[in-house]
Amino acid sequence: MDPSASLSAPYAIRKMIKDGDYSGPTKGFVPGFTQCNVIILPQREAYDFFNFCQRNPETCKLLIPPTDPGCFRADELGKEIDIRHHIPKYQIFKDGQQAQKCQQIEQLWRDDLVTFFFASYLSFDYLLSQYGIASHSVNPTTPLPLYISNIPCNPVGKYTATQVLAMRALSKPDLIKTIQAATLSRLPFAMPLHFGTPQEVGIDDISKPNFGEPLTFSHNRLPVFWGSSLTAQLAITKAAPEFCIMNCPHHLLVTDIQDLELAVHK
Repeated sequence: MDPSASLSAPYAIRKMIKDGDYSGPTKGFVPGFTQCNVIILPQREAYDFFNFCQRNPETCKLLIPPTDPGCFRADELGKEIDIRHHIPKYQIFKDGQQAQKCQQIEQLWRDDLVTFFFASYLSFDYLLSQYGIASHSVNPTTPLPLYISNIPCNPVGKYTATQVLAMRALSKPDLIKTIQAATLSRLPFAMPLHFGTPQEVGIDDISKPNFGEPLTFSHNRLPVFWGSSLTAQLAITKAAPEFCIMNCPHHLLVTDIQDLELAVHK
């Protein structure tokens, strides 16, 4: 069957994006297929940034190695992926400042650009659903709340940041099941980094996330925190390279990799 015949297929979603028929958030699309964030840098920036990611795997986990300079394909992630066209919305940074947003970057492409593909917490959300732990957002298109913690990353050159943490609210029985799921899987961002008192990781007011919407939860649930690839984006904005392209928040690349396959094989 032609995968483009159904919008439940990642290939069909990417085609719709490339054709300009969709430019919105991707959370909730094709559940069970891995989505990823993307950062694109000039080659002269790529070596230090890659080392930064390697030294901070809790929050900067790469799905695959960076591309060769100038390569805009990602065949390891899906059929005919063209990084210039298959993200719903891009943001362009110059010297650390956002210069523009756009829906395709072919006219901005350069032969020296290197692409990094970062895992998303959405894969672990899907795995948790298989354990009977429901999504932690009332609206399935609403992202988890994200907080800038006081946990330092390991710096490399000008690339440095404190860890950005994503929060889910769990009952104690669900927390135990979540840790069991994390232990048995190889998914990025599966093992929590902290739970309990938010102030211990520098979060003074849990009702005011730095990114996303706050979660309302009952007293019998604990705030539990995981690493987030937004840490890598924070390091980019602090380092202020002369040129950088990222996906807009919540506008991710939908891949052909199944989350459960990733949990087993990666």
